[in-house]
Formats: sequence, structure tokens, C-alpha cells
Amino acid sequence: MVGQNERVAAYAERYECRAMVLREHPRCLRALVIANRLLTLLFYGAYGALLLVEALHAPLRLVPLAGIPAVAFGLISLFRRRFNAPRPYERCAFTPLIPREGVGRSFPSRHAFSAFAIATCWFVASASVAVALMTCAGALGWCRVLGGVHFPRDIVAGALAGILTGAATFAAALLMA
Repeated sequence: MVGQNERVAAYAERYECRAMVLREHPRCLRALVIANRLLTLLFYGAYGALLLVEALHAPLRLVPLAGIPAVAFGLISLFRRRFNAPRPYERCAFTPLIPREGVGRSFPSRHAFSAFAIATCWFVASASVAVALMTCAGALGWCRVLGGVHFPRDIVAGALAGILTGAATFAAALLMA
């Protein structure tokens, strides 16, 4: 069985191979950084748009749409602080492609949690928007891993927590119609 040090070394080697390709192509590297930022901003806007749409059509739905994700985000944040998992660039001693200050608090990814929660919540208003946002959430997760600021497990855990939160929010919002 391969030990933890060997797994970390293998991950670092695979990451550096992918990162080297992007470092050799500055436009691709810049595209990754911009995609990470734009996708993050997309979800801020998508959540605000969802709250606005529901405020106009079904104002009572704002209670679960705002409350449940806020509580879950707080719980995820507390868990991350307590668990304090190191980030890939800490464990593997490389420079991430996506600049980030700070250490720890990698598991689960709040970017993935938020993106998947918001995408799932959108099923209340529009399935087609929700599906499009799910695709964008997956792309954001991929950017975070490729950028070296999260391990794949961080993204998967954040995505699952986000989908469960979004599903609970969706169910509660339907009861408020």
C-alpha cells in the first residue's frame, strides 16, 4: 500500500506537469485565473437574481432561500476552521496557479459549496438556469483544482454539501408557495 508521503509526492508531480503547461502559455494561465474570478462573480449575481425573482413572484420563499443557505454556509465555515485541512500548495510545496493568500481551511471548498447550493436553489425558479449553473459550478470546481488551491476531495465534499443544502432549500421553498 502506498503511504501518505508517496501519495502527496505523486499528486505534486501530477500537478506540476499540468501547471508547467499553463505556465508555458501565459494566455492560458490568465484565462484560468479570469475564469475562476468570473465564475465566482457569476454565482454572486445568480444568487441575487434568484432572490429578486422570488421576491417579485413568491416573497415567502425568500425565508428558506436566504436562511437555509446562510446557516449551512456558516456551519461549513465553522467546520473548515475546526478541521483546518491544508491546501494543496501547503502539502505539496508548490506555487498555485491561482494566487491565494493564507493557509488551511481547504476542506470542504466553500466556492464549490456555494456554487452548487445556488445552482440547486435555482430549480425553484428555472430548471434550465439551474442546469446551466450546475455546469458552471463544475467548471469553477475544476478551476480551483487546476489552480492548485483545492484538492479534488475538497471540491467533491463542497459540491455534495451544496447540493444537499440546495435540495433542502428547494423543498422548503416549495412549501412556502
